[in-house]
Amino acid sequence: MPASPNWRLAALLIIAALGVPRAAARAQTVAEPAVERVSDRPSPIQLVTPLLSAGWSQTMGTPEAWKRTWGGYGSRVGDLYGFLAVRTSVRYLVDRAVPWVDDRSPCISRPVAWSREVVVRAGCAFVRTSTLRTTAGNRRPNLPLLAGITIGSATSLSWRPERHAAASGRAFVAQRLAISYGSTVLVRMVRDWRADAKARP
Repeated sequence: MPASPNWRLAALLIIAALGVPRAAARAQTVAEPAVERVSDRPSPIQLVTPLLSAGWSQTMGTPEAWKRTWGGYGSRVGDLYGFLAVRTSVRYLVDRAVPWVDDRSPCISRPVAWSREVVVRAGCAFVRTSTLRTTAGNRRPNLPLLAGITIGSATSLSWRPERHAAASGRAFVAQRLAISYGSTVLVRMVRDWRADAKARP
């Protein structure tokens, strides 16, 4: 099957997204302090998820303009990898432009009931996904994440079939923003939960 334009665009963007952090890591000196930066290279799960998500979209037949063929599957995969690459690249660049860091302190300091812990951790994950901290400990909007998701969603519309109708385009961008943000909150909740569990004596 010949490579579609989406595949070629996604490949170029992924190479850029993976190369920028690696180059920065080579330039980092041992004397630099270790801080928790927001962005990093895509994890293996992030690189595999588009393949699964594209399969689900293929099964559901969305968007309808992309048929349930290998070509349609390639367009769906290219779309998701393109979005991932743009989001990761923008998030990395904005993260390096702002002097704020991620909050990695324990979310819960004492044992609580399981039901309460779920609620507290969900709220904690939402706040930590939405904000960063300054060196003084003050909260600021998580500009790297917000910019990455917003620009990634808007950019991916440029190759999506929804771009031909204004209403469909707005609905697609809003849906992608909600799904990407919600999944980020869920991943943050699970990650922090596991980190706190490992830190307990």
